[in-house]
Amino acid sequence: AVWSSRMTYILAAVGSAVGLGNIWRFPYLCYRNGGGAFLIPYFISLFTLAVPAFMLETSVGQGTGKSALGAFKELSPRSQGLGFVCFC
Repeated sequence: AVWSSRMTYILAAVGSAVGLGNIWRFPYLCYRNGGGAFLIPYFISLFTLAVPAFMLETSVGQGTGKSALGAFKELSPRSQGLGFVCFC
């Protein structure tokens, strides 16, 4: 598919990976139930772990033209486990 802009692609990828309802609902429920302090490590881990892993999976997949399982296996047989992690 050809995307009209980079932002369209990012929003479509995030929407298919997570679901828009979960993005808005989880922080709200944490704050409402007194877990507002949990949101600080949640967002830190989101931006230091989840976003870079998503970018890695997407770029490797586009570079090889394969799914996550096949892309990491093509890079190195040892990195095939990363493909299974990204698949889950």
